[in-house]
Amino acid sequence: MLNKLKKIISRKPNTAEQYEKKGQWQDAYKEYLRVGNYYKAGEILEKTGRWVEAANIYIKNNDIDKARRAIDNCFKSGRAWEIFRVDPDTTISIEEWLKAKGQTRRFVRYVQNVETVTPKGIPLIIVLADKLKNVAEYKSAAELYKKGFHLVNKGKTTKEIKNEIWLRHATECYAKSKLYDFAAECMKTLMMTEVQIGSDISKDYRYNPYRNYTYNLQMAKELNFLKELVEKLEDFDPFNIAYDLIKIGKIGLSEELFFKYFGRIAKKHLTEEETEIRNEKVSYCLNQYVIFYRDKKQYKKAAEIALLNSQKKIAAELYKMAGRVSEGKKASLFSKKDRIETIFKCPTCGEEVKPNWEMCPNCENVLTVNVCECGEPIKPHWKRCPTCHRKLG
Repeated sequence: MLNKLKKIISRKPNTAEQYEKKGQWQDAYKEYLRVGNYYKAGEILEKTGRWVEAANIYIKNNDIDKARRAIDNCFKSGRAWEIFRVDPDTTISIEEWLKAKGQTRRFVRYVQNVETVTPKGIPLIIVLADKLKNVAEYKSAAELYKKGFHLVNKGKTTKEIKNEIWLRHATECYAKSKLYDFAAECMKTLMMTEVQIGSDISKDYRYNPYRNYTYNLQMAKELNFLKELVEKLEDFDPFNIAYDLIKIGKIGLSEELFFKYFGRIAKKHLTEEETEIRNEKVSYCLNQYVIFYRDKKQYKKAAEIALLNSQKKIAAELYKMAGRVSEGKKASLFSKKDRIETIFKCPTCGEEVKPNWEMCPNCENVLTVNVCECGEPIKPHWKRCPTCHRKLG
């Protein structure tokens, strides 16, 4: 009995490695923690699928690569991944940690194809995109928004498409990253999607409740990628887009798109119905240019476009208005000249005299004011009457 007690007392406790070999994971984990080997403690947690605890250990000990790997697995498995408790008094959000450690791009690359959704049917990558957008990680957020949209609409018909707002978020994030070509491409996808949805609601090509060009173009204008967007859209409903560009004050860009596309489509062979639709759109758009320039009082420009649109009567009236404006400008110019004091010279001695003087102060010549046959007061040294143009003696 005494010998057995001696053996028990003299027996050394199992090491963490021994516990690990025996598959006694919890004991191995505790022993590694006791001796301060956090790297091995984390590995034990990973082996047993305790990714959240592993992430906590790695974050606490600033082991960036292993922390990101553990968080990846939390995300992919749908376990707690948004907030990590690094010690009893400290928590850190995933977006804060990713940004602080420069791990956002790597994390997104590993999780962008995750198809896990929340109980409400929202993909986790969209939830993550919202978080990244809030901490100005715009490029990564944009990629996840776009991925999320295609994920939820994969294999669906036009009528079933939903959550197109995510494409708008992606566009905004690309633009804020100054990736204007990406922003333009994403906005084009959004606009085409909206038109497709609306086309299933209304078969009348003149009415599409989802055609939201003005709002989308205004957004592109404010975020500095309007030019790139128009270049990508030139084959997509160009006449309506040209018209909506007028609404946001981009008349030059509108005309550039309109005439560029009009020159191409004029050469195409169209059916009678297609020709009628084209002519209707062209006429409508040209009429908007006429209205725009008329309202800006650029009557000549408006008249030229009206002639192009076969609006001869309107063009004639606009030319008249342009003429009246021109005459008004001339009259205004003469009026200004009349207000400037004219310097006259005495016809006898050449001394400078004023028009209201009756006598030259130098030679005492009488500066009489005669009257032309037309009744216009004239000066004696004038050669022609300014009113009737008669030659004066």
